[in-house]
Amino acid sequence: MTWLFVLARLIFIITTTVVFAFSLVSVWRLRSKKTLLLALGFGLFFVHGLLSIPEIFYNTYNIDFTESIHLLIDAIAVLFILMGILKD
Repeated sequence: MTWLFVLARLIFIITTTVVFAFSLVSVWRLRSKKTLLLALGFGLFFVHGLLSIPEIFYNTYNIDFTESIHLLIDAIAVLFILMGILKD
């Protein structure tokens, strides 16, 4: 893995952690289904980032996620975010 790949993964993990934390605070304060759906979407991005942490530091560790699984997780997260945005 190149240093640019590792840097991009770490930035992704830090960003999703911050956004997920803010969305959890908004769910706690507003208690609406809209913010819950948004938090679920950002939570999936966060979990996806957490699953990639060992892969960054240990080359032998591999969860055997194919590219299709990564895209599926991202698509489901985006779907939750879209449902949260479109919720009345």
